[in-house]
Amino acid sequence: MEPTLKIDDRVLVIKDTIVQLNIASGDIVVFYNNDSEHSISFFQEYVDGLQIWKISDIDSQKNTAIIKRVVGVGGDTVEILENGEVFVNNSKFTIFNIDEGVNFKRETFLIPENEIFVLGDNRPNSQDSRYIGTIPMRNIIGKATHLIYPLENFKKLDD
Repeated sequence: MEPTLKIDDRVLVIKDTIVQLNIASGDIVVFYNNDSEHSISFFQEYVDGLQIWKISDIDSQKNTAIIKRVVGVGGDTVEILENGEVFVNNSKFTIFNIDEGVNFKRETFLIPENEIFVLGDNRPNSQDSRYIGTIPMRNIIGKATHLIYPLENFKKLDD
């Protein structure tokens, strides 16, 4: 998600178990990979939410949360041009100060209902919906709303 977020940045995430979230194009979300074996138990999500870190092993890497920007939601059509420009329902999707990249393959994606299409802000180096597919809404942990650490970089994430 560079340059929006750096490797050691920490963000405040509003979880959908706490507040009903309206996920929209442009939001930054935290979600589980489609291949993860995450629990949908409220109690387990609560316990996991209290953890500050996890011991790294193969399972925890596979179940690690991912952070990306939502480009399209269910019913949207996302088109990516060769020059990196992105269009959602024929309207240009613009995020300032990111690397859109160049030399992409022209692709069009129709987003299924109850799923989202995500892209990283460092598009040439991002493993996102172009490669891992759309993300089911049930995999979303929450919406990243603020950069909270390092403290001197505190800001709202609201392009």
